[in-house]
Amino acid sequence: GSLLAGGGGDGSIHLWNVESGKKQGTLRGHSNSVDSVAFCPDSKFVASGSSDNSVRIWEVATGSEVCSLTGHSGGVTCVAFSP
Repeated sequence: GSLLAGGGGDGSIHLWNVESGKKQGTLRGHSNSVDSVAFCPDSKFVASGSSDNSVRIWEVATGSEVCSLTGHSGGVTCVAFSP
């Protein structure tokens, strides 16, 4: 089914199954609020931008963090994958 991702003030990303309304998992790793999330076109990965000045890439199937992109001078308020 389709998934929805939402960022939290606690630095986590919550994943919900849109069809059932059930929570599918939580991705944790940011040290500050998650201000933006985006799925890649095939929905295998999700990117998250945070007030901790980083972007993280997550594998949806496993919930594992693939990489952390640092170097921003401020919080990341928008993330997007190219099509």
